[in-house]
Amino acid sequence: MVRRYRGDGCVSRFLDSCDDPSACIKVKMKPAQIHYFTKIMEAYCHLVFLSPVRPREGIVALYATPDNMPEVREILANFPHPVEIVE
Repeated sequence: MVRRYRGDGCVSRFLDSCDDPSACIKVKMKPAQIHYFTKIMEAYCHLVFLSPVRPREGIVALYATPDNMPEVREILANFPHPVEIVE
């Protein structure tokens, strides 16, 4: 019997490194909170582009314009669950 391919746990293979801190932030959270975090960030229309980098470890990359980055950092600071900015 052939086993079905189930992937490697990565939703996307976007950039694994954030070279420009004015346009990208990597955050770490509990893996169970990624879905909730995604829904909250989607509620802010066109503020950030979210890409789960390593979802099993809880690492997500947030891509935004430099003009929107202060607002993104404010949202992260006031998020109800622990979110750690990974530099």
